Amino acid sequence: METVAQPEPAAPLRRHRLFRSAELDEARDFVASKFCRHRLERKNRRDSFDACHHHAAGVGMSVNYIRYGADVEIEPGELGSFYLIQIPITGQAWIRNGHDEVDASLASPSVLNPDRHTTMRWYAGCEKLLLQIDRRNLQHTAERLVGRRLPGSVVFDPRIDFTRPAMRCWWQRVQAVVQAIEDGRLFSSREGLSQRLVEEELIEAFFVNQPSNVSHYLDTEPAGIAPAHVKRAQRYIHDNLCSAITIGMIAAAAGTTPRSLQLGFRKACGMTPLQYVRCERLYGAHYDLMKAGPGATVADIAYHWGFTHLGRFARDYRAAFGVSPRQRLTNR
Repeated sequence: METVAQPEPAAPLRRHRLFRSAELDEARDFVASKFCRHRLERKNRRDSFDACHHHAAGVGMSVNYIRYGADVEIEPGELGSFYLIQIPITGQAWIRNGHDEVDASLASPSVLNPDRHTTMRWYAGCEKLLLQIDRRNLQHTAERLVGRRLPGSVVFDPRIDFTRPAMRCWWQRVQAVVQAIEDGRLFSSREGLSQRLVEEELIEAFFVNQPSNVSHYLDTEPAGIAPAHVKRAQRYIHDNLCSAITIGMIAAAAGTTPRSLQLGFRKACGMTPLQYVRCERLYGAHYDLMKAGPGATVADIAYHWGFTHLGRFARDYRAAFGVSPRQRLTNR
């Protein structure tokens, strides 16, 4: 549908136009059809409202170009089913995702976490590339990369730093994908295995390099390849971290003796089974401290993960993560 007469400036993904319109309500409805329902308001009536959305859908993600022309405020609330990486290619925006705020530009884009309330302001002249990633797809990728079931959703730091070499490299990958889409080599009717591989590579590289509440799992290197009874014990531990666990209970679940269990853990993990339990509980507490909402306390999180001595918990947490639990909760 064409409701704007003037020539359109060059923009990415031109072959994949969803709409172009000067009508705010029409623009909101079209964008909502690919993302989610949201509030869209103009902040300055003197600005020229010229909305445009290009949309290329893949298997587990989509690549989008959006502009509004005018200074607008957007409030989708919680995205729910997807993460949204927003890269301003021109102009600037202000983002609030949960309690975190980002002054977004090409050097400092943003990622929206689906379970945090979002409000945005796109200033006049802001144009963005947006990568919409299915939440279940990203969670599956994350659990495959860390080699374990995660205690909850991945929560990224909403601030993306394109001055970091790893993220500059990732941005170059994104640009190459956009060019391949424009050339008709990706996100087309011929998409297949290569399409899936490209999407997986983008998601994997972003997950590995963007700080999140589960980044510490990626930094943990196993001391060796665990034998079957140790893997069974680890599964039991992961499934029962918030319950009382003894050596006897772990050994019984693993189908071995406590002595064999001790030897197996020392060889494969470089620690005893109960040290492993404490380490995993620290990881769980770290995860919750990173994603905690208003009203959360260090004590509540510590008790939830089986730490009854708060002083010892604080000492062990600082040794593992370099800051105190209270600092983590306050500065997340």
